[in-house]
This record gives sequence, structure tokens and C-alpha cells, in this order.
Amino acid sequence: DLKPGGHYQLEGNAGGEILKCEPPRLLKVSWVMGESPGLSEVEVRLTPGGEGETVLELEHVAVVPPEFWDQFGPGAVGVGWDMGLLGLGLHLRGESVGDPSEWEATDEAREFMTRSSEAWGTAYETSGAPADVAAAAVAGTTAFYAPPREDDAG
Repeated sequence: DLKPGGHYQLEGNAGGEILKCEPPRLLKVSWVMGESPGLSEVEVRLTPGGEGETVLELEHVAVVPPEFWDQFGPGAVGVGWDMGLLGLGLHLRGESVGDPSEWEATDEAREFMTRSSEAWGTAYETSGAPADVAAAAVAGTTAFYAPPREDDAG
């Protein structure tokens, strides 16, 4: 149930508890992936934009282990949210990427994930991270989301 105290589970993804639900403008949930015991909350806000438009704001606050942050930085979840928002945009236009696992193997998807990872690295550096730390996070995030293919080697 999408009411405070209710629970949700996204197929193949996170689940958690509904913390706030104020249709049609606010949804706040806990966000649990696997056995992750740490704090992780997502808040989605919808506000009127220009004529016929709605502004969507998504805030994901999480406490992550330092070694995870050192390896991936904000791109660890940022790229995932970018893909989710891409899917939402396509859905709202009546389009789809089809089977997500097949799409993720396409050159188009790999380029999207690589560029998203790079953008999160830029944001990380802009927020004060040293350039080498941000670059290492981009490398780790890109390797996770778009690992080199066997036919890319050589």
C-alpha cells in the first residue's frame, strides 16, 4: 500500500517502507537493496512547472561504507537513477527500451552509462573531491555499469 507504514518491492531492485505519501506531490520511502542495513531514503517531489509541465525532484540520501564511496563515488547510484529517469521519460512518451537486460548490452546504453558516470564524476569534483579521486570513482562506476567487452580488448 502506498501509505505511510506500507511497504513496496521493485522487481529486481530495491524495496522498503513508505515514510510519507501526499498524492500527487510527495513520496518518501526507505530504500533497501539486498541486505544493506544502512540509512537510505528517497524523496520524490512533483511541483507545477510551466504551462502543462511538472517538475520532478528526486533526492536520495544514504549512508554508505567508506570503501564503497571511495570506489564508486556518487555515480554508484547516480547512474542507476539516470537510467530510471530515462525509462520514465520514454514511458511518458509511449516508448520503451524493450528488455532492459538486452538494452544494457547495446552500444547506445553503454554510451549513456559511460556519459552518466562521467557527469557524476564532474559533479563529484565540482563538490570538492580531488580530481584524481573523482577520476577513480568514474573509472570504478563505468567499469561496473559498462564493463569492457571481450571484443573491446586488443
